[in-house]
Amino acid sequence: MLQAKTKEQQEQILAIVKGNILSDEVENGIEIDGYISYEEMTAIVDYLRSVNKPKKSERFVKPTIEEIQAHILEKGYTFDAEAFYAFYESNGWKVGKNPMKNWKMACTTWAKNRKNNNNNRYGRETITDKIRRTVAEANQFSQQLADRIGNNQQQGSVCDGDTDEVW
Repeated sequence: MLQAKTKEQQEQILAIVKGNILSDEVENGIEIDGYISYEEMTAIVDYLRSVNKPKKSERFVKPTIEEIQAHILEKGYTFDAEAFYAFYESNGWKVGKNPMKNWKMACTTWAKNRKNNNNNRYGRETITDKIRRTVAEANQFSQQLADRIGNNQQQGSVCDGDTDEVW
């Protein structure tokens, strides 16, 4: 039976047991009183292994679109939950070649990439974004043109004051 009088001696005994070093007298003044049976030693070693055993990480469970939307609202992100879900569903919930471990952290990365690139994840303008931009520019030009025509008609002419062109 191992006996220790202080916390320090208990820790030293545990270190000795972990290292499988036992003798009648050990350096540092720790005394082992009596005999430790094989069963007691096995029980101690098994206990120490179970205490020091690394915990298995929880198995990944893919989120629902509703869970993703709730997380996006909670964190204040602005990306589309369905796009996030569709992307990772299509690639088997992998990050690169590795299986995803935490979808909430993937949301953080997704939002950060969208914020930094302002467009798509590759930093290029998508066709949809280009069309939207072109339509917005056309609408703006159309409005400016209508304003110019309106101003010129009020002045009694339909030509630009700087040139001889007639609109």
